[in-house]
Amino acid sequence: MNRSIVAGVALAATACSFAPEYKRPEAGVPPEYRFADPKESASIADLPWWQVFKDPTLQDLIRLALASNQDLALAAARVEEARAFVGIAKADLYPQVSAQVNAGYGRPFSRNVVPGASDSGRYSASADLSWELDLWGRVRNSRDAAMADLLATEDFRRAVLLALVSGLAQAYLELRALDLELEIDKSNTETRRGTLDLFEARARRGVASDLEVNQARADLAVTTAAIPETELLIAQKEHQICVLLGRAPGPIPRGAALIDTPVPPQIPLGVPAQLLARRPDVLGAEQGIIAAGKRVGVAVANRLPSLSLTGFIGLQGTSMSNLFSSDGLAWNAGGGLFAPLFQGGRLSAEEDAARARLEQSVASYRKAVEVALQEVADAAAGVRKLRVALQARTDQVTASTRAAKLALDRYQGGVSSYFEVLDAQRQAFNAQLDLAHTERDELTSLVLLYRALGGGWQLEEEPPPPPAK
Repeated sequence: MNRSIVAGVALAATACSFAPEYKRPEAGVPPEYRFADPKESASIADLPWWQVFKDPTLQDLIRLALASNQDLALAAARVEEARAFVGIAKADLYPQVSAQVNAGYGRPFSRNVVPGASDSGRYSASADLSWELDLWGRVRNSRDAAMADLLATEDFRRAVLLALVSGLAQAYLELRALDLELEIDKSNTETRRGTLDLFEARARRGVASDLEVNQARADLAVTTAAIPETELLIAQKEHQICVLLGRAPGPIPRGAALIDTPVPPQIPLGVPAQLLARRPDVLGAEQGIIAAGKRVGVAVANRLPSLSLTGFIGLQGTSMSNLFSSDGLAWNAGGGLFAPLFQGGRLSAEEDAARARLEQSVASYRKAVEVALQEVADAAAGVRKLRVALQARTDQVTASTRAAKLALDRYQGGVSSYFEVLDAQRQAFNAQLDLAHTERDELTSLVLLYRALGGGWQLEEEPPPPPAK
């Protein structure tokens, strides 16, 4: 038996594998991003989220979400499940030992059939050993595939973390933009209420007509209705954030105003090759290729003979006192060879399916890289182009606000009609809303760029620096 074990260990140590050798597929990664500064190596994604989102209120919300978000908790549980599957796959590398103990008391046959038969006890104890020698790498490839699945699941957890941090930051910025819209609604409502009061006063003196008064009243109703509509959007956005925080709907604290959250003048993108080592979805897709390749090796090994070592030792007696006697000892040791001769094409089809899944995983990886590059380019274009648009929107608000004041002065002086006043106020109102939307879009583009580059998934914050002496 010792020689068999030694031979089995030697065979297992020299076992081969039919899994294809892994090589990262070509994905058409360009040397630099579009809209990136030339020769740019650093990236904003190198910074952890707490150095990018500097609003203390937003940071507190992100910390709360990281501690209580259910999607993140679900992803963490899936990681633990995948880790357990690795342990299951590794178990087949070792001998499998089982033990059994039986005890009973009875009369096997009647005394009339077997003379002298009497009531007696039966006791037995046995241990079985079996060990499949991994000649073709089936067990090792199964273990490696499970390990790749574990790494892919961990990458998925990091992707959930990245989506949570960026999604919460984006929702918070949208909430602050709605707060700004509400201020604009209320400010314009007061302006149009003053215009209505002016028209009504002039109508009482016979200077203005009822048409002017009703037109001003209609314009006032537009901004008045916008207030509860914006408040509804604010409440819904707060409820969305509460889900990310893992709590019941309620109010959300506010920090810096939207206009007090500037975009850095320079936002380095880095080089596209960094995506392959940073984006969690790309890393997970790459682990999917590795796992699929290992399962090709498993499918090939299933078509080949398998060799197993077996062993048995048992004790049997009619009483506990003679259970350990030499007459009740039994044992054996040996090996077995199993070869699938005819399976109706099942094993061949399973290998074809495994190779097809490998091709699918390669296509999924390339698609993940393409989507990542697109998301970076879209977000980078958004930051760059919206910065220019923001300046134009600012100029528009300045000019339209001045025009509205001049139109009102001209109307009071009898130079222009009330149409000019109302039209100028509408343009000023819309320009202020457009400016708020552009400010929101520029900031959210920064968040989307940070997410597209694969930043922000770090969970542990850096410890605070020691106090100065």
